[in-house]
Amino acid sequence: MRGPVSFAQRIKSEICGNRSFCQRHRRALAYGLLLYGRSFTPESICLHTEHRRVARLYADSIADLAGLSGSITLREVRRQEGKSVYVATVDSLADRLAVLETFCSPQGGGQAGLLEEQIPPGEEGAFLSGVFLACGGVSDPEKDYRAEFSVGGRRLCQDLEAFLGRVLAPPKVTTRRNSYLVYYKESEQIEDLLTLIGAPKCSMELMEVKMVKELRNKVNRATNCETANLSKTVAAGVAQVQAIQAIQAAGGLNLLEEELRELAQLRLDHPELSLRELGGQLRTPISRSGVNHRMRRILEFASRLEQKGRETQ
Repeated sequence: MRGPVSFAQRIKSEICGNRSFCQRHRRALAYGLLLYGRSFTPESICLHTEHRRVARLYADSIADLAGLSGSITLREVRRQEGKSVYVATVDSLADRLAVLETFCSPQGGGQAGLLEEQIPPGEEGAFLSGVFLACGGVSDPEKDYRAEFSVGGRRLCQDLEAFLGRVLAPPKVTTRRNSYLVYYKESEQIEDLLTLIGAPKCSMELMEVKMVKELRNKVNRATNCETANLSKTVAAGVAQVQAIQAIQAAGGLNLLEEELRELAQLRLDHPELSLRELGGQLRTPISRSGVNHRMRRILEFASRLEQKGRETQ
């Protein structure tokens, strides 16, 4: 029986399911998968992953890009604890050399390190998405903020550290057993990483979890008398922010009328404020009931957008 799907698994599923992203940047993504997979040498080209869709993406991408036919083995290996590992391997030496030639890797494959000429400008996120699919993970944001890449070799670790430092914030590096870990612990940096690698929905989910946690902490610091009212404010604020973010994703706040747009932006900037406090900060202040009326219109607009999106799928 399968256990609950982890946050890291949902991220990888979102990347694999983002077909336009994967197809548009297929070569850079495949290069990240190959270089940071289990091995990438004339003797062995192999990927180990707990995610079936990642193994399939790996096999299909390199077979198409290198012009291979039927020489990639994809098998499932059961572990003692009941989990499965999916292993994809390029079987013949001729096909391994064809893959290495396709990606301009000299003899020694991955030991040569990252070749940045394989990553055209604008393809950095796709390359990192391949790296993440091959060796990345993110902890459950309800418990901790941490995104990491587990890399087998020092040279590849150094290359990834430098690459990430150029396109995002400089990461931290440590070691664990026989692996080098390149990681981020700041939630904002993880959000930026997830957005860059083609997982914006999971990035938004992390932001929402963080917002709820921050608001929950404010509630916990309040007096017992204030807690009930603050909890209602938090719950309402979270629902309102989620609706407004959905409108942003569908086309931006310009879809709203001007008076609703001003209130929506104010709610995004101040998710902790009550309706009365929001009304007092508008350019033309209005009462709590007036804010409530406008907020209902925003929520109804977001609901219509969601319904329209479902109908077009």
